[in-house]
Amino acid sequence: MHHAMVSVRKTPFFTEYTLDFNEELMQLLPGNKIISTSSGHFIFQHASSSELNPLMKEIIRAVSQHLHTTEAS
Repeated sequence: MHHAMVSVRKTPFFTEYTLDFNEELMQLLPGNKIISTSSGHFIFQHASSSELNPLMKEIIRAVSQHLHTTEAS
């Protein structure tokens, strides 16, 4: 199991999540930024939807789930 610190930056067009992972995980990812559009679609900044590997999908799921949990509180 891994943990990450996440920084959030909101713009008028999207929300950017910057992940602070250890070096081992960073080597497996296309970058440390996830972009979320107003429609709730999440994507790694430097990857297309077709390039998502299981690790990337799990990270996006975890960020999305965390956001839904904190918004519901």
